[in-house]
Amino acid sequence: MPEITSPDSPQIEAYRLFLKLHKRFQELNREEFRPYDLSTPQYAILFYASAEGVPLSSICQEMVADNSNLTRLVDRLEARGLVRRAPDPHDRRVTLVQLTATGQALIDELRPRHRAYVEQRMSHLNAEQLAALHAAMQTLYEALHQDDGA
Repeated sequence: MPEITSPDSPQIEAYRLFLKLHKRFQELNREEFRPYDLSTPQYAILFYASAEGVPLSSICQEMVADNSNLTRLVDRLEARGLVRRAPDPHDRRVTLVQLTATGQALIDELRPRHRAYVEQRMSHLNAEQLAALHAAMQTLYEALHQDDGA
C-alpha cells in the first residue's frame, strides 16, 4: 500500500487540490447562506428564476442538476413563499419558476453580497494568476467536453 504522503503525478495532485478547493467553496457558501435558511442550490434557483418565470429545465441546465432534485428544492422555496410555479402560456408541458416579491427582495439582497464574497475569496490571486487560472480551466473544460462528445 502506498504511503499517504507519497508524491503523485502532477495531474493527480492538481485534481486532488481542485476537489479540496471545490469542497472549501461549498463550505463557505453553506456558511454564507445559513442565516437565510438557504442551501447553495436553493440560492442558485433564486438566482436563475425571475418574476416573469424561467422553465425549470433551463434552471437545471444552468445548475447542471437533475430535474427531480430541483423539484424538491423548488417545493421548499415555494412553501416559504419565495417562488411559485406557473404554466408556460406557450407550452402547457413546461412549468415556469417565478420569483415572488419576497423571493425577489431576498435575491436582491443576497446577489450583491454573494458577488462581493466571491470577489473577496478570489482576491488572493492577482490579475495574472486569475487570467492563467481561467485559461487553464477553460482549456480543461473544453477538452473534457470533446472527450465525451458533448
